[in-house]
Amino acid sequence: MSLTYTLALFSALTLSAFCSPSVPYPFLPASLVDLGYAKHVPTYINTTTSGQRVAIYQNIRFANAPTGNRRFRTPDTKLPHVDAIQDGRLPWQSTDCIASAPGYIPFPGLNGTTWGREDCLFLDVYVPEGVRPGDDVPVLHNFHGGAYSFGNKEMFFNPMGLFDLMHKQNGGKFIVVANNYRMGVSGFTWADGEDLDGNVGMLDCLAAARWTATHIHKFGGHGKHVTVIGQSAGAGMIYHMMVLNGGKGKSLPFQQAFISSPAAPQRRNAKARQRELFNNVLEAANCTTLACLRSAPESTLLRVNDRLINQMPSETGGGTLGPVMGFGPAPDGKLIPDIPSALIRRGCMHKELKRLVVGTMALEGKETSHDVGMPGYFPTMVRQVMPTAGNATIQAILDQYYHPGFEKELAWDWTTDAVFACNAYNLANGLPDKTMRYIMSTPPAVHGQDLSYYFYVDGKQTPVSDSELALAFQAKLLALVRGEDMAWPAYSRDKRIYNITGGFEATTMPLELRERCDMLDRFVFDPTNGA
Repeated sequence: MSLTYTLALFSALTLSAFCSPSVPYPFLPASLVDLGYAKHVPTYINTTTSGQRVAIYQNIRFANAPTGNRRFRTPDTKLPHVDAIQDGRLPWQSTDCIASAPGYIPFPGLNGTTWGREDCLFLDVYVPEGVRPGDDVPVLHNFHGGAYSFGNKEMFFNPMGLFDLMHKQNGGKFIVVANNYRMGVSGFTWADGEDLDGNVGMLDCLAAARWTATHIHKFGGHGKHVTVIGQSAGAGMIYHMMVLNGGKGKSLPFQQAFISSPAAPQRRNAKARQRELFNNVLEAANCTTLACLRSAPESTLLRVNDRLINQMPSETGGGTLGPVMGFGPAPDGKLIPDIPSALIRRGCMHKELKRLVVGTMALEGKETSHDVGMPGYFPTMVRQVMPTAGNATIQAILDQYYHPGFEKELAWDWTTDAVFACNAYNLANGLPDKTMRYIMSTPPAVHGQDLSYYFYVDGKQTPVSDSELALAFQAKLLALVRGEDMAWPAYSRDKRIYNITGGFEATTMPLELRERCDMLDRFVFDPTNGA
C-alpha cells in the first residue's frame, strides 16, 4: 500500500470506527440475538453524519481457538454453548490474530512491531436501526488486507459512509460483517507430508462467510444474498476461493464478490518452497518437528512471526511478506489444486456466483515494489516469481516492459501485473459475462487508494481528491449489494471496463496490458521457468 495513502487510511478507516460518536449499547430485549451457541447484545451504537444509528455487535466467535492440536489446521467451527450474555466489550487489539508489520510499512505505532494472539477467530456485525429478523436485508462481508501478515477486522475498514449513503438514497438497509483470520506463520505455514492443513488463513475467511450464510438471518439479514468484499490480501483470498476444489463440490457461501487489487503472486510449483518456508519456521522456533512447533507456547509464535517477517528481508517479489515465497495462499494440491490462473483457463472454477466487480489501480506497483538499481535488479524480481527463468525469458519480459529512461516504471509495471492486474485479467476472462471490471487511474492511482473511495465517510475522516467520485463509486457498490442494476457494462468478450478517473469512463482493456498478461501466463505455465 502506498506511502501517500496508508497513513490517511490507517487513521481514518481504522480509528474513525471508534472515534465517531459511539456509546455503550444499553441492554434491550429486542437487541439480543440468540445464535444457538451464544447470546449477543450490541457493543456500541455508532451514528452516521445523517443520523443513521448502527448497532455494532463486536467479537462474535465463529470458530474455536486454533491452539494446541488445532494449530495449523482448518478452523474448528463446532462451538460449545456459552450461557452468559456476550456484549463483545474487550480491549482494543485483544482479539487480533498474531500480526507483524515490518518497519518499512508506514503505520506509526505499528510498523516494526508484532502483536496479537492465537485465540482470534472473531467477527463483527453492523446492523442499522430498525432491521429485525425476517427483514432479509442484503449483506456485505469484508475480508481485510495487510499482505497476509498484519491487520484486523477494523483496520482499513469503516462502513459508516455506506450506511449513510444507503439511508439518504432510499432509506434502504443492509448488514455488514467483518472477520479476523490467521496471518503470517499462524495462517500460512504448511508442508507436504506433514500433519497440518494448507492455507488455513484463507479457510478462516471461508468459515466466517459460512457463519454469515448460516446465522445472519438472526440479525435480519439474508443468508443467500451475501456479497463479499476484499482488497489486496482480502481480495487475493476471494480470488483463490473461486477455484477451491477446482470449482467442484460445495458452492461458495456468497453470491457476489467485489475484488479490489487481488494480491496473489503466481507460484505454481509451490511444494518445495513451502517446505523450505516450513523449515525456516522450525529453525526460528528452535524446533525440528511439527510436534515441537505445535506444542510451543504462543509467545514462541509471536517471536517467530516477528523474526521472519520483521527482521528478515522479504524475498517474495510483492504481495506477501517473509522469506522464500512469503506467507500467503499457494496451491496445496488438494483444496487449491493449481494456481488460479491455470484452473480458470481450464474452466475449473466456481461459476455459480451472480456478479463480480474486479478492480485494480493503474500504478499498483508504485511504492510497493523494489525500484532501485533498475534494470540490473530486474532479473532478481522476475526470478522471485519464476525461480528457474532463463536469460532468454528474462530478456523477453524486459523487452516488453522496459523503456530506457523509465527505470522505476519498469519495476512498478512488472509488480502491478505480476502481483495484481493479471490476476484480475484472468478472473474476468474466466467469467466475462458476470464480471464488471475497472482500472482506477485517479492520481496518484496507487495501491489501496480505492479503499478511501468505496469506504468514504467525509472529507475529514477519509480525504479524497474528488468526493463526488467517491459517492458515485459507493452508489455502484450499494447497487451491487442490493442486487440492482449498476449501470456498468459486463466485461464480456469485448473486454469492456471502466477507467475510473474524473468519472466512470467506458473503454476496453488496454491492448498492451492484455499482451503483457498473456505473455506472463505463458511463462508461468511453462515448467522450465519453475513458477
